[in-house]
Amino acid sequence: MPTPLNETFVATPIGKTQVWRAGVGPPLLYLHSATGEGAGTAALEELADSFEVVAPMFPGFGESEGIDQIDDIEDAVYHLLDLQDVLGLAGSAVVGTSLGGWMAAELASRYPERVHRLVLINPAGLHIAGAPIKEIFGRNPGELAEDLFADQSFPLAQTMHMVAAMGEDKLAEMPFELLRPTLQSLQATAKVAWNPYLHNPKLLRRLSRVTAPTLVIHGSADLLIPPVHAQTFAAAIAGARLVEVPGGAHLVTLEQPSVVAGLVRAHLLEGRVT
Repeated sequence: MPTPLNETFVATPIGKTQVWRAGVGPPLLYLHSATGEGAGTAALEELADSFEVVAPMFPGFGESEGIDQIDDIEDAVYHLLDLQDVLGLAGSAVVGTSLGGWMAAELASRYPERVHRLVLINPAGLHIAGAPIKEIFGRNPGELAEDLFADQSFPLAQTMHMVAAMGEDKLAEMPFELLRPTLQSLQATAKVAWNPYLHNPKLLRRLSRVTAPTLVIHGSADLLIPPVHAQTFAAAIAGARLVEVPGGAHLVTLEQPSVVAGLVRAHLLEGRVT
């Protein structure tokens, strides 16, 4: 049975962090995408039947503070180190989707002892000539939805299409408080991913430092990040396994939660004595 995530807050050196958590078992640190998924994420609720799921909101997302002290991916990693210490999760399993996958890979390559097992879901973080990641900033929300979701009737995709249909004039008339969460999330993402765009030029050569057993999950219908990115992650990390989810788009974690939860569960529990 899915287990709803509960909201907590922890203090970090750069301010309070909003954390969603549930379940009992081996700890699982989940790092969200630029969508900022947390409470109500079905995949995490399913995983809470086997793990203690801990899903912090990155600074600038939700009610987490400190984005003014984050300038790049290095700052993001140091924030994750502080979070692991505060939450008692040093050496835990780490699962990340897209932007969160990039952060998870940075953490595992820089501080291998901090990551027991690793799952990267449609991860960003690499620059591959001839296979660029599509633009996410400043795009028509409806067009972006088509790159993020396989099913355009998915609630979030529908919302993005509705916003696009409103037009700039009507959008400008909306109360700022309604737009604030989206604008803050975009700002937070840009602090880490604007320049260089959604990658770290040094990451690829550092992936050989990852020691955690690694699973790379790729949605076959991901139109945002070309498949060679997932393939390159899997090839660069010793012993990594690449699994393709048929029909899964970029946000496969949201669209196919049971499939993703099943793959993550099997990988994290592999070899455990029950």
